[in-house]
Amino acid sequence: MSILRIVLLGPMGIGKTTAIRSLCGDLMVDCDVPNMDPASSAKTSTTVGADFGVVELDGGEQLHIYGSPGQDRFDFMRGWLLSMAIGVIVMIDANDADAIHTAKQYLRTVFSVSETMPCMLLLARPVSIEDSNRFASELTSALGMAVPMMTADVREKSQMLDALDVFSSLLTTT
Repeated sequence: MSILRIVLLGPMGIGKTTAIRSLCGDLMVDCDVPNMDPASSAKTSTTVGADFGVVELDGGEQLHIYGSPGQDRFDFMRGWLLSMAIGVIVMIDANDADAIHTAKQYLRTVFSVSETMPCMLLLARPVSIEDSNRFASELTSALGMAVPMMTADVREKSQMLDALDVFSSLLTTT
């Protein structure tokens, strides 16, 4: 049996735990604790370790999905998770005023571990086509390169499976 490992990165509250739960149901491990920093996010709980879930793939392979905590104080955890990953999905809210900066920050983290690691942006909040296109254009200009990007409702299993399908095409072309 072959095991493939990917990491979900993104800011606190973007939906990494929800995305894994959508894909894996109750057969996931979450590391949520009560949120002691309500100034950063209004959510009641937050991840302080690595969320984990498994998706069974065709041919007996397993996809292990790890969700990294979003708070900066857990950046050591990101490095550890990235060191064992074959790819990364960076989850962003393109409507956020700092979305370009946030995306660049997470992408730099990925590229500091591996400049060739397959990476995709997942716009995890509803966004208009115009704003999505603007975000993609501004990010491409800021990075000097394009990064594959799509939108998905992380609460919907079918949309997350579609995102994994698109992401898998990046894995086979590298």
